Amino acid sequence: MEYAIVDIETTGGTPINSKITEIAIIITDGQKVLEEYETLINPECRIPYNITRLTGIDDAMVAGAPKFFEVAKTILEYLKGRTFVAHNVNFDYGHIKREYNDLGFEFSASKLCTVRMSRKVFPGLPSYSLGKLSKSLGVELTRHHRAMADTLATTEIFHMIMEKDKEAEALDVLSMKLCVDKLPNKPGVYYFLDFDGNIIYIGKSISIKKRVQSHLSNYKTPKGLKIIENVCTIEYELTGNETMALLYENMAIKTHKPKHNRRQMKTKFPFGIQINKVTDYHALEVVSVNQDTNTVMDFTSRREAIGFMKKTIDDYELCQKINGLENQNRVGSCFRYQLHNCHGACIQEESTDDYNLRIEKFEEKYGSTNEDGIFISKGRKASEKSFVILENGTLTGFGFIPKKAQLNLGSLKLMSEVFNPDKDYQRVVKTMRRNGNFEKVVIG
Repeated sequence: MEYAIVDIETTGGTPINSKITEIAIIITDGQKVLEEYETLINPECRIPYNITRLTGIDDAMVAGAPKFFEVAKTILEYLKGRTFVAHNVNFDYGHIKREYNDLGFEFSASKLCTVRMSRKVFPGLPSYSLGKLSKSLGVELTRHHRAMADTLATTEIFHMIMEKDKEAEALDVLSMKLCVDKLPNKPGVYYFLDFDGNIIYIGKSISIKKRVQSHLSNYKTPKGLKIIENVCTIEYELTGNETMALLYENMAIKTHKPKHNRRQMKTKFPFGIQINKVTDYHALEVVSVNQDTNTVMDFTSRREAIGFMKKTIDDYELCQKINGLENQNRVGSCFRYQLHNCHGACIQEESTDDYNLRIEKFEEKYGSTNEDGIFISKGRKASEKSFVILENGTLTGFGFIPKKAQLNLGSLKLMSEVFNPDKDYQRVVKTMRRNGNFEKVVIG
């Protein structure tokens, strides 16, 4: 199928009381430009001053241009048999139909409106006018309200829409094939298997269905494309909560060693938050994690770590500048101080003792401890619960038990999963504290 992307400039108003002054047409197959056409048109009437100010087209410019009837056959050759596409299509289509009606010819074509299509494919943007939509989508529009410039921008937007639609159509087909609609929106671990039944990727999520859908729409990365090309079956296990999902994902990755989980086989938590106590005002720092790194909290991505640090700064009324989220070389207070959300540590108004006390409270809550205990949370179904065992701050057991089972350390250890308690497992314990979805009971 071919499309004629059209933009016109007019003397203003509706087709009944205005005439075309310029037209541009681009023929495309939905992916690439095939032909282009543009011309000024003598409207055979005066162009109002306000229209000249808007478009830059004045009476002198169109004086020697062809009248519409002189280019009507050429324009029809570009439009005939093709879908008529324009931004706010009824405006352009209505004017062209009227010009042909004046010549005694009944023009008709199927239409598509890039305003309506953009609202559907790119929802939630501030505006869908051509100028503002182009800016939102990063489309160049240098001579707005000139026919060819507007047509080029509309064509680029149309190509983006078609690509999105193609991705959406492919995603729908793949999702149906993989029965994605039957996946639960619950916490758990999911497995992507190839055509030979080999596990190629393992992941976890608090919403399995949503996370799988995001994988299947990831055409942007080589890894994402390889998974989409090779996945044949999706399996899953419910875990009841995110902490158990992390533990079972970690165990499954180290057992099966899927080829698309290579980075996670080294460490599931490559980033962490440390407390720098060398400076007078103690500061939180996001660092890369290795086997010897001492951190308060650990994360699967730098973005997740920075997000948690920002939340901590809010919760504990800390200073963004001291914690490296604002330019530390800039003279004066941080921005939060100006909003009365910082106590002035950035300009030494707050004492180091008062400031560092709040850092210590954060460390007490999330830092490493020698805590003993059995921790209980929701299970995979209503009749069971999940458990985590800590001894001297170290994870020594986890699994699921019937909801009415007696909590006894010895019996829980017998029912625990068998695992090698490396640092990745211990870092999940910090996530458990962060999520706060487990309740501690005394070891019996």
